[in-house]
Amino acid sequence: MYLDNAATSFPRPECVIRAVEGWLRSGGAAGRGNHAGAEAAAALLSGCREGLAALLGASSPQQVVLTGGCTESLNIVLLGLLRRGDRVIASQLDHNSVLRPLAHLQRTRDVQLDLIGFDAVTGLLDEAQLQRLLSAGPARLLVLTHASNVTGRVQQVGRLAAMAAAYGVLVLVDAAQTAGHWPCRLTELGADFLALPGHKGLCGPLGTGVLVFRDGAEALVEPLKFGGTGTDSELLVHPDSLPEKFECGNLNMPGIAGLAAAVSWVLEQTPQRLQADLVRKSDRLLAGLQSLAGLRLLTPAIPGVSCGIVSFVIPGLDSREAAMVLEQSFGIQCRAGLHCAPLVHAALGTELTGGAVRLSVGEFTTEAEVDQAVRAVRDLVSEFV
Repeated sequence: MYLDNAATSFPRPECVIRAVEGWLRSGGAAGRGNHAGAEAAAALLSGCREGLAALLGASSPQQVVLTGGCTESLNIVLLGLLRRGDRVIASQLDHNSVLRPLAHLQRTRDVQLDLIGFDAVTGLLDEAQLQRLLSAGPARLLVLTHASNVTGRVQQVGRLAAMAAAYGVLVLVDAAQTAGHWPCRLTELGADFLALPGHKGLCGPLGTGVLVFRDGAEALVEPLKFGGTGTDSELLVHPDSLPEKFECGNLNMPGIAGLAAAVSWVLEQTPQRLQADLVRKSDRLLAGLQSLAGLRLLTPAIPGVSCGIVSFVIPGLDSREAAMVLEQSFGIQCRAGLHCAPLVHAALGTELTGGAVRLSVGEFTTEAEVDQAVRAVRDLVSEFV
């Protein structure tokens, strides 16, 4: 039983598998020639961009940049936007894909970093603290995670982004855990930059990612890479228009073929319908685990707010050992440890005890599997507590 969808979705829709295989059998490279294969690749790329623009609320397909993953998307903005002495507001909920680039910028560009805390009961970022930090002086950027990859709690990003906008602060939203199976649109979130992976809620292949720019925001960011784009080849200066400004070298066309199919599948299902299904299964899992005495839940016991993630700790049992027993004795694949989010665990007091066990449902998880997982954890708790 696979319950590690927060790491990468599994299984994929059949259309995604067929699309990747189809490209590998017949595909060409976009922007690398005028022959039939290159033109077919260009059409595929254009269709993928159009689908993502429709799904994510981009003003045009050109505002959608394709990357190698959410980590690359976040790095493009953080390393390409922030200058020496800039001030950034991030949070304890952020993933290392945000925290490590910012730590690098603290060392190399003297970037100042302030962190927002969160409430362990509700899982929400501290709005009053954000207000104080915004009032304390100029800030260049606010980084917001749409949902924690540890607690699963979806944040009130629109409210927080509006607070930042009132102070002229740019907003980068990390939608790693939401995009695809949760409504996630640039304008509704109030984002200037929206970063996401292709392989989680979108159900696309690994090695694919997306970065969406608000109109004009691309001019504020310097590219990290320079090279061939298949356009303006007579110029030695790299293009500064989207999407070529941030896309050079051959793109991952097998991945993009799968991503295009995945986006079409998500649009057909609709994020609203996928969200309702995800919430139903998350709530079922949460309610089942909440009834187990001796279990400490890190996911807030609030219906309707988890993006498919339920994390817990069994006191006295290392989370990695618990996950090993769940797989070896019950056939359940899940994730244990610090989840590349050390500040969440530090705030919750779990960083020195092996982190937590994370069960994450996906589009193809059944309610029977959810119930089976609850029984397995119940047996585990009864044995060790």
